[in-house]
Amino acid sequence: MIKGFFATDAAYKEMRSRYTAVDGLLAIGLWMLVMGLYYAIGVVAVRKHIVLGIPANFLLMGVCLLLVLGRGQKLASIGVTGKKLGKSLLLGAVAGVVLSFLMNVLPNLIAGGKVIPVGKAIYNVFYYFVVIGLAEEIIFRGYIQTRIYGLIKKDVPAIAMTGVLFYAMHLPYQMPVNGMQLSLVNFAIMFALHIVMNFLHRKYNSLAAPTVFHGLLDWGGALLR
Repeated sequence: MIKGFFATDAAYKEMRSRYTAVDGLLAIGLWMLVMGLYYAIGVVAVRKHIVLGIPANFLLMGVCLLLVLGRGQKLASIGVTGKKLGKSLLLGAVAGVVLSFLMNVLPNLIAGGKVIPVGKAIYNVFYYFVVIGLAEEIIFRGYIQTRIYGLIKKDVPAIAMTGVLFYAMHLPYQMPVNGMQLSLVNFAIMFALHIVMNFLHRKYNSLAAPTVFHGLLDWGGALLR
């Protein structure tokens, strides 16, 4: 039963086996674009006091979709599908509520945090579920993780490689804002979360679960201040 729960969807396995070195190189190229763009918007934030995170993430999602369509691939190849949607949403919601409560809500309650205004909490649903959650899941779990198999055929090294890239993605924006902030603790957390979100994607070959999980985790982290 346990082995069955952690099994990978057959469609996910079949699609990742198709990818070539070209797909893998495009995945690395997309990651490099993410790194450069995030550094640039960090510089703009410091020098001009303009926050461009929302348009930047929508741009990156657009680039990702163009890469998929330009290669003649289906949206299902990045987990955008209606198949097993209900199961995927339920899995992501349960995992997200439990982990967000344990990691974010409970510690903030113990520390005396207060719930943010309702209007801000509602806006955060859009920000954390769409701008952050959906964007990062399309880019990393949907595109980079699957296409990296074009370069790295074995499962564990492919997942580990993308986990490192996922952690590194969080650094460029902070460099001009706060200086280089490398942290083994943050790396361990980000790497572990990548493994969880990758599992949520490949179980049903759907980004619904990791997107909901990702959104709940970030939304819960900002719910109390």
